[in-house]
Amino acid sequence: MGLQLETKLDILKTAIAEDRMEIRLIKDRLYSICTFVPASSFAVTAFLWERRIEMRWFAILCDISFLALLWALFTRLWIDLKNARICLEGREDLLRDIQKKDSPSAGNEVFDPYPPMSFGAKPRIKEKEIFWIVCTVSAALLLKLAFVCALPSVAKPDCPPCGLHTAVNTTP
Repeated sequence: MGLQLETKLDILKTAIAEDRMEIRLIKDRLYSICTFVPASSFAVTAFLWERRIEMRWFAILCDISFLALLWALFTRLWIDLKNARICLEGREDLLRDIQKKDSPSAGNEVFDPYPPMSFGAKPRIKEKEIFWIVCTVSAALLLKLAFVCALPSVAKPDCPPCGLHTAVNTTP
């Protein structure tokens, strides 16, 4: 015995609501990453600047690492967002087509609210604003990186050249 039309609609509505919640969650993660990565990068630079540590190469390496982390996390979440959009669109198509499948002339097909999806396809809804946010954050980090590279040495005058420790007063 097949499911009633109302039951099928409720199942699909619940699955669509879950897909939309997942999309919101992924977008929230992307926005959080675009906030916390540059804030962390600026905090590390401020710490090094405040301590007047002559570690320009360390600061440059940190900024490059933050950029790599930003793009690695963005790429993974971008793929997840694209796949979640494809699933949502597939379920919305199922919702539209459910009337055709429930017609008396239709065969006794098994209802599947989780049909196989083609993840190679592109979703109909594009999320370009997130890409531009990540590009803007990357540009800010690159601008800060250029600024750090262009700055003169900020080491304390009495600090040894390695910059790993401060001068110790050895006078009695």
